[in-house]
Amino acid sequence: MDDAPDLSHPVFVHFYRAVVSHMDVWRQRMDATTNWAAATTAAMTTFSFGSVQSPHFVLLLALAFNSVFLIMESRRYQTFDLWRRRFRVLNRYVVVPVLTGRQAASTEEQREALARVSEDLGRMVPHLRLVQAIGFRLRRNYMYLMTVGLFAWVLKLDVHPVPADQVSELVSRAAVGNIPGGWVVASVAAVVVFAVLLAVRAPSERMLNWADVPSPYDRWMSRAPFARRDRSEDA
Repeated sequence: MDDAPDLSHPVFVHFYRAVVSHMDVWRQRMDATTNWAAATTAAMTTFSFGSVQSPHFVLLLALAFNSVFLIMESRRYQTFDLWRRRFRVLNRYVVVPVLTGRQAASTEEQREALARVSEDLGRMVPHLRLVQAIGFRLRRNYMYLMTVGLFAWVLKLDVHPVPADQVSELVSRAAVGNIPGGWVVASVAAVVVFAVLLAVRAPSERMLNWADVPSPYDRWMSRAPFARRDRSEDA
């Protein structure tokens, strides 16, 4: 069949409203966890600097709470991504043809895209992997919160109980119970490196000419000198 879908059918209007509504609900749920993380960071930072006797690991606990909020928010983002994909398909194959008065793609491509949406309604399994969602939410929100928390932690080690004269003194203050300060600092550094890798490798939600914009890592790699040299050799 070569007939184009009937875009004037009322189901498109109601379905479009439903998709936008679902996106808005899941966006609000993600905003809630971000607010919890921001409030937790602010409260525990204030408590830590409120007294010289306050332990520095309170700020590490704040980072741990933020990690829990990050995982919760990432799972919500996976569901949000489901509805966002459907929203983009409707915009491309339903809204654009009506606004422009011409087909944005071939009739067969339009029919296949809308058929994929109908099949997708029968699943609630995210297209986006959890590790990708974590990386994206890190890059979008939580990297800023965790940077503030890490800066506050280092500042706490430096100024309390008295300003540190050497880096070795600052590292020794990072000890938690029987765990040496060097181990704590190394563990925090490893977590930071891992988080940065997740953030730069995560996909982007931006779109250009209906194509997803590559992740920051992929964009950097495509601009690297060796990548340009390989493309010139292939040409």
